[in-house]
Amino acid sequence: VRETCCEDTEPRNVMMEKLMLDSLSMWASEYKFDAFRFDIMSQSTKDSMVRLREAIQAIDPDNYFYGEGWNKIDRGYEQANQLNMAGTEIGTYNDRLRDAIRYGHIFNPDSDSALYEQDRVKMGMAGTLADFVLNTSGGRATTASALGGYAKDPADIINYVSKHDNETLWDQLNYVLPESLTLHERVRAQNAGMGITLLSQGIPFLQMGGDMLRSKSMDRDSYDSGDWFNYVDFTMQTNNWNVGLPLAEKNEARWSEMGQFVSSPERAASMTEIELAAEVFKEFLTIRQTSPLFRLTTAEEIMQRVGFHNLGTRQQVGLIAMSIDDGYNSEAETLLTDIDVNYDAVMVMVNTGYEEKTLSVNTASGFMLHPVQQSSYDSTVRGAYFTEDQAGNGSFTVPALTIAVFVKPQAGAQGYGLASYATAGAPDVVPYGDTPVYLRGSMNGWGTDGDFSYQGNGIYTVTAQLTAGNQYEFKFASEDWATVNFGAANASETTVTESVPVALGTTNNNLFFTPAIDATYLFTVDASDPQAPVLTIENEEPYAGTEVYLRGGFNGWGTDTPLLYQGGRQYQVAMSLAAGSYEFKVASEDWATVNLGAISGADDDKQVVPGEPAYLAATNDNLVLTIEEDGDYVFVLDATDKAEPVLKVFNEQFFGNTPVYLRGGMNGWGTDDELIYQGAGVYAVDITLGGGATEFKVASEDWATVNLGNPDDALTNTVEEGVGKVLGSSNNNLMIELAAGTYEFRVTGPDASQPILTVIAK
Repeated sequence: VRETCCEDTEPRNVMMEKLMLDSLSMWASEYKFDAFRFDIMSQSTKDSMVRLREAIQAIDPDNYFYGEGWNKIDRGYEQANQLNMAGTEIGTYNDRLRDAIRYGHIFNPDSDSALYEQDRVKMGMAGTLADFVLNTSGGRATTASALGGYAKDPADIINYVSKHDNETLWDQLNYVLPESLTLHERVRAQNAGMGITLLSQGIPFLQMGGDMLRSKSMDRDSYDSGDWFNYVDFTMQTNNWNVGLPLAEKNEARWSEMGQFVSSPERAASMTEIELAAEVFKEFLTIRQTSPLFRLTTAEEIMQRVGFHNLGTRQQVGLIAMSIDDGYNSEAETLLTDIDVNYDAVMVMVNTGYEEKTLSVNTASGFMLHPVQQSSYDSTVRGAYFTEDQAGNGSFTVPALTIAVFVKPQAGAQGYGLASYATAGAPDVVPYGDTPVYLRGSMNGWGTDGDFSYQGNGIYTVTAQLTAGNQYEFKFASEDWATVNFGAANASETTVTESVPVALGTTNNNLFFTPAIDATYLFTVDASDPQAPVLTIENEEPYAGTEVYLRGGFNGWGTDTPLLYQGGRQYQVAMSLAAGSYEFKVASEDWATVNLGAISGADDDKQVVPGEPAYLAATNDNLVLTIEEDGDYVFVLDATDKAEPVLKVFNEQFFGNTPVYLRGGMNGWGTDDELIYQGAGVYAVDITLGGGATEFKVASEDWATVNLGNPDDALTNTVEEGVGKVLGSSNNNLMIELAAGTYEFRVTGPDASQPILTVIAK
């Protein structure tokens, strides 16, 4: 087997692990090596790496292991890859932050990916922690796992932007930065990339010469290129740019591209530019080294202290504002230990744009530019400044293509800092914490089958199938009947009326509800005040008791095509249709109880385009659907908001004629495992997994026609066995961690832009 550059080893062989142990033990005990890096560490097993680390730490207690945790072909063991090593404090190289910088989108305000990659840089600066909550450019507060975050501890992460493989950062940025940039701007972009690495939580890894704009004359793999291409000039007279055409083996495909810019004077750094980069790098190094706030040692500390302040859908492109709190906050659940006696808070402002930017932050007061930068070698950063209004809110101003670090000096005892949630808002405090709460009553034997789901903002919901005329007795309670136990507030008002809110109390009085019809009922508890929650019960089905139909030219305007209720306030039906145009409406049999058509008589409002939402209203205007090909089509009516129902129409075979594959670590990201259409809007493939964590996506061969992964606004990228996961067109991988075995991966429509993936053990 030769999946790596050389003959692969078999990590499960006892003698292979013994060879590694004997070698490491000698180097640690006799030569005093205090850390070990493993090339393609994922060729080994997780268990082996953990055992080896424990053995070496018996010799040297703080010895550190790290390596390349790239996904390899599944060979039946738990690989020592990024996902599996999370939580072990064995570091893996962080390609999430690396790519967010090296691809250059953060330096291109016109890029469609600029804000997404800006989110990814924020995630990286917060240690790439899977559970770090970030208010993304999509407008939702999500855990960083949705953006590719995987770490459980900052020691899991090696932050870097270049190493021996591939182009140096200077060379790579010459491919991706806007062509019009001046030499000075290119140097400042490089400084920003290097600075982000040094100011991020986790462990920085730096390529020799990266601080001096090192170039390998565009060579992407200089392993066998000799001193000519690998030269590093510590006198800073040259950065080795454009010293010759790099070797053909790994570079020929881009020779012509290089030729378009390598001779430009705006790419050729002189001693002046090299010295600037080197001095700025040393300043960032000093800032990191002199404050433990940049070297937090636990995930809990990062999540308590680190916050971001240019957030959401209206954030400024090209600006990242990261605060690190070390102050006193009387409102905090847990008071912060004063770990930096010099500062109560730090604010890092990263401007990757081409003009000065200012950001106002609530409660920010008493900040100044870091003393190191006040006397910086870089005259530009010396122009960064902080102002404060009378209300105690501050504004940070940073020049173009500059990282400015502001500090709030601590005068004596620990003072007020800057809360991590000063901009995002206080974190959503779950009213009953980690205590599960249940609907417990005669509908489920007073057991704990009816578990409420927390929806955020103090709201819990659960549904229950109830029978008309039956009187149901129940309470809202925890499993122990003690931590949470709510019933009727008083014994004279125990009856709950449909759709009428009722206040609950901590009493022994049971509640009573009698449904009018057989239906699924939604129980909603607003526990914004945990001591006085409010319950509302309503029929989950919007048109309960009334059958609704598709009525139009395709069925003689009759009632042969009922829309079937799917739950979740959605109705659905499939029809076989020939190519052509059809007028139709959504209506009840009497054309009165429900009669939904186009929102107006305008042609654009009447047209229903497959795959796109059509908004309905109670009008006399028919809808018009044009079908291009004979086939089976699915109609989905979403009546979540009865005042504004939405209709969508999809081809039941939603991938059409495009072959689509399951592509990931289990098959080398190739196209061996095609999802086969099963009928009724379902595609499936059986996959044998070797155990452990694996990243993957659902995609076509070209990665363009279909590229489904974790949606940008999803709370997590984890796929759980037997639980449907909504997919989305995104650059985010999915992650699954299952025992070894064979599993069916099933993708169900009808919406090709957000199908549902379910993984089922065979």
